[in-house]
Amino acid sequence: MRTIILLSAVLGVSACQPQQINRAAQQQHFICKSLIEGFLKTQRLGEYQLDHLQPTLHQTASVRAYSYRASRDITMKVNIPAQQNLQFECLQNSAQHYEIKLVNPQQNSKQILLSLDLPSQKTIDTLTAFQLKTQ
Repeated sequence: MRTIILLSAVLGVSACQPQQINRAAQQQHFICKSLIEGFLKTQRLGEYQLDHLQPTLHQTASVRAYSYRASRDITMKVNIPAQQNLQFECLQNSAQHYEIKLVNPQQNSKQILLSLDLPSQKTIDTLTAFQLKTQ
């Protein structure tokens, strides 16, 4: 009986451990979020904030859905945005290529807003002003 209780306790505690964030997913999220928020700022839509991300950063995915919501502060003002929610899709075709699409669920359409080709690691290394010493 003690063994069953002990085993149940160990399984219960291990189930509560948070999942590790996938490093590749985290890097992809950083790039996608930066592109989306850069687009929003250039369009003077900085009042939108990230509300939801799918899938989570615990797994890799070539496509991630981003939902942005107008901040609550802006809704108190006279200039309320026409759309309270904006939806984006970030597609990573390869290690260097990203596309950001605006998703319109009412019309079941997607419009490409940005496309980015990152330089190769070799090119980035030549652009770096200093070198870090590896030990």
